[in-house]
Amino acid sequence: MIKLKNVEKKYFARNYELDALKNINLEILKSEFLAIVGKSGSGKSTLIKIIGMLDSEFQGSYEFDNIFIQDQNDNNITVMRRNIGFIFQDFQLINRYSIYKNVELAYVIKYKQTNKQKILKVLCDVGLSDRITSYPDELSGGQKQRVSIARALVTNPKVIIADEPTGALDEKTSTEIMDLLLGINKLGTTIILVTHDNDIAQKASRIVRIVDGEIE
Repeated sequence: MIKLKNVEKKYFARNYELDALKNINLEILKSEFLAIVGKSGSGKSTLIKIIGMLDSEFQGSYEFDNIFIQDQNDNNITVMRRNIGFIFQDFQLINRYSIYKNVELAYVIKYKQTNKQKILKVLCDVGLSDRITSYPDELSGGQKQRVSIARALVTNPKVIIADEPTGALDEKTSTEIMDLLLGINKLGTTIILVTHDNDIAQKASRIVRIVDGEIE
């Protein structure tokens, strides 16, 4: 489903250049649950920006569903990116919107219309059917992460990238969130989990470790 071949990424400053990624070769299969593990500064954030089509300035090739990303223009990449859902450590919810509206917005951006039944179902699936009129500042960290998951799910993505989804949560809530992601994966959605926590990574079906911009 996802194939990276000889991918490299450099950052240039006034007096130096940084090799953020070096000769990355990685294949991610459909319906796989993959954990990408690495310390801060290892290159894992750069890698998921490329996989998530948020950065197209790299060397090498990236193939998503048999389409080479580097051959596409910005408009095509924007459309293709709608196949990917994102879950962030800091949730990135819109505080002035209710929980329902936060999830609805993601649906409207992709489909140019709303679908109340779909939105309510997804919120129910993540255990938030009783909080749809609440606002982010009224929720716990675990509940906010559930909203983030619902927002990713509502667009029926082929892939979900979860960037440190348990990083701001306690152990019990982290387990609940991981169980939720595992359930989503069992239904066929490819999950790419980014973490520095080896215990969390062990729940994935495969672990890729990245050190100094290289896959070990």
